[in-house]
Amino acid sequence: MQKPTTIRTMLMILYFQLVMLILGIGSTVVNWDQVDTSNQNALSFMIQYYGITLLTVIGMIFMVNRKRMIVTLLLTMLLLLSSVLSFLLGNPTQILLTFVIIVLFLLRSTRQYFRGTYVAPPSARNRTTAAAAPTDGEEVEKAALAEPDEAPAEPLVKLKKEPEVHVREATPEDADTVYSLMRMAFEEYRTAIPPSSALDETEESVLEALRSGSESAAILYEEDTAVAMVRYKYDGDAIYFFRLSVAPHRRRRGYARQLVKWIETHGIAKGKKISRCKVRQSVQNNLVLYQNMGYEVVDQELVVRPAGTVKAFTLEKKLWE
Repeated sequence: MQKPTTIRTMLMILYFQLVMLILGIGSTVVNWDQVDTSNQNALSFMIQYYGITLLTVIGMIFMVNRKRMIVTLLLTMLLLLSSVLSFLLGNPTQILLTFVIIVLFLLRSTRQYFRGTYVAPPSARNRTTAAAAPTDGEEVEKAALAEPDEAPAEPLVKLKKEPEVHVREATPEDADTVYSLMRMAFEEYRTAIPPSSALDETEESVLEALRSGSESAAILYEEDTAVAMVRYKYDGDAIYFFRLSVAPHRRRRGYARQLVKWIETHGIAKGKKISRCKVRQSVQNNLVLYQNMGYEVVDQELVVRPAGTVKAFTLEKKLWE
């Protein structure tokens, strides 16, 4: 998983401190024979101080790379105590750098990295995926449409080593992950006519919907990284899903199908008889995808919006009689 800028900055600071500590230990050892016995006790203390701080910094580098947030925080507090001592000895640099690390911990991308939910922005991804045809869409409700993210005509990418993939239901604490995945998947629809209404949503609106229970969401993880999600709600005897989103750099791996299958299984478990979604009529690949999964067109409508008019199909699949 690509590291966010905050984590790269944190590691750069830690490596800089590591180098400075090594130089400090070397300078102390070199000066050992050049001082009298009374000052050798002070030098001995400095070597112990440098040694403990050195081990702390090495431990932080290791734990950051292993994404162990709690242990990293504890080591940061230990480093802060060491930095205070360094400040009292006349070296303010370490305490300033340690405070920068603490500030970095407060940023969202850092928390997402340690939780395994960080997804790099499109500009940081492999450009080879940029040519993939846009297939995500929007919900037809209050002038919004839902379209899946991939076309069935494209073969699935065969990985040399199949990653571990699992789906879990989202909580309100996952609102930032749900929103980030949606924004990445729908960004290419900004120039569509009309643009996707998903781009008008905010993280706060997603959080409020999840918190109030007016809608729910499921997140698909590849190893420990969130790469796809789908939002859904219950509508009578149907489970209605929308905003199906797969990160652009993780498409063509069947993740959209897995999320749809999860929706169907979840709907059956809740006693729902129908799985329902809506797609733009113009996106034929998505229509074929759903039809191949057993969905049938049951209605069509013309949605008029200030930004333009959208023709949409409603598709349904019977989950059980």
